[in-house]
Amino acid sequence: MLDGVSLDQLRTFIAAVDEGSFSAAARRLNRVQSAVSGWVSALEEQIGITLFDRSGRFPKLTPEGVLILADARAIVSGVDTLKARAKLMTLGVEAELSVVFDVFFPTAAISEAARAFAK
Repeated sequence: MLDGVSLDQLRTFIAAVDEGSFSAAARRLNRVQSAVSGWVSALEEQIGITLFDRSGRFPKLTPEGVLILADARAIVSGVDTLKARAKLMTLGVEAELSVVFDVFFPTAAISEAARAFAK
């Protein structure tokens, strides 16, 4: 079922869509075409949805595949963000900045400093 879906399957699915064919995705991923086809077929079997119409020369996303693609991109993007954040934390980069101002400090100066910092 869905618990067995891997990031490699999702990344392979996305590459197949982005490249327009399984063979082009295989070249991009440095894999053989049969491996890409196998990963995508296994993903389809696991989620119980046909992602590609394979009746033509090139695979074409089904309407269900279009919806799953958006989810796959969001999942992969989220994992990439998590990995980047974790790496920054291990390097000692703070994920958050806290600033304290006295109530008597001019708010115009605070606003200007915040705008400059944002840029």
